[in-house]
Order: sequence, then C-alpha cells, then structure tokens
Amino acid sequence: MPSDDENLSRKVRKLAVEHAETRWLALRIDDDVKELREDLRTVQRTQQEHTGRFDSLDLQLRSLTQLVGQVLERLPAPGDEPDESTE
Repeated sequence: MPSDDENLSRKVRKLAVEHAETRWLALRIDDDVKELREDLRTVQRTQQEHTGRFDSLDLQLRSLTQLVGQVLERLPAPGDEPDESTE
C-alpha cells in the first residue's frame, strides 16, 4: 500500500501535468484569437474598400441616369413632327 507521501507526490505530479496541458491549451487559444483578429481586420479593410467603390459606382450611375433623363426630355414626343422652320 502506497504511503501518504507517495499519494501526495502522485497527486502533485498529476496536477503539474494538468497545469502544463491547461497552459498549452490557453496559448493555443491565444494564438487562435490573434489569427481571428487579423482575419477580421483584413475583412474590415476589404469591406471598406468595396464600400468606397460601390459608393463611387452609385454616384456614377445616378449621374448617368440624370443625363439620360435630360436627353430624353429634349427628344420630341412620339408623333410630333420636327418644326421645319427651326431647322
């Protein structure tokens, strides 16, 4: 039968191993969190770039729509004959 000192020593060794495993797992989690944060920063930068491009395209499309509207307003209505006296 093991003595109390041997039991205590075995428990301490077991706790030391568990502590080392816990520290290793904590370091892995820290590394994973750092990697996820970097990925998130990359996504945010990309999203801001795309948002800027989409805003620019939206403004260009609005401007083009206005220009087309102005051209359509200048065209004669269907069935209207052009006035020969102004040509």
